[in-house]
Amino acid sequence: MKYYSSIPLILLFVLQFYNLTALAQEEPSYKNRIGINVLGVPSENLVASYEYSFLKNGIWLGLEHKLNQLSDKKDQQVNSIALEYRYYIFANNQPADGLFVGIYSKYRWGEEKTRTGIDMQHQYKALFAGLNTGYRYNYKRLALSAFLGYGLALWTRESTNPENSPHELNENFEKDLRVGLTVGLAF
Repeated sequence: MKYYSSIPLILLFVLQFYNLTALAQEEPSYKNRIGINVLGVPSENLVASYEYSFLKNGIWLGLEHKLNQLSDKKDQQVNSIALEYRYYIFANNQPADGLFVGIYSKYRWGEEKTRTGIDMQHQYKALFAGLNTGYRYNYKRLALSAFLGYGLALWTRESTNPENSPHELNENFEKDLRVGLTVGLAF
């Protein structure tokens, strides 16, 4: 009789031990990620990002600074800030994992000056809305993302000094093509 009454206790202990070992083997699910776009560095763009993820959704914030070109012809300062909502299509076990689509808004401002020839200054501001798609791979704390996106300018403002002078200073400031490979750290 005593033998049969201890079986449920032993069974309960074995099941509890199994649950604890299973929980210990699972990798933690990180919701925060910081990263750098390594494809931007060769084109003299420094893009740092932060993302907070929950289940299949993520909020991404990116800061961009165009480094001064190593050119004798012009001096350039370009900055932008972008906010994006991402939806991870197949992320079931880990937040922010796999194929994603996103919609974003970006504000860019910049200034360029010529260093040779006629002195010219071009200042501009632009607000974009766009779509982005990509893939994120998570390995422990390492997060790798490849993405491609395009945005349309909803609003622009520019000024050139001297006024109405022909120039080739950042003629593409109204376009927003996003291509990247982000290497990040999850926490």
